[in-house]
Amino acid sequence: MNTAKEVGACLGLALLALCVLTAGIVAGFTVGGLLSVPVGAIAAAATFQALRRLIGRVVAAAVEP
Repeated sequence: MNTAKEVGACLGLALLALCVLTAGIVAGFTVGGLLSVPVGAIAAAATFQALRRLIGRVVAAAVEP
């Protein structure tokens, strides 16, 4: 595995983390109040579940020999 593939895999995982955090923050700010924390957590979990297969395939393709 070369350095470019390693960087691609790391960027894919970083993109997943960024998308999950952004979805949680936006949902929390949209709702506001006491419900912002659970709504943000639900939005983050739903985003993670939606993107985990796609990012997993990208990372797997990057790290295969």
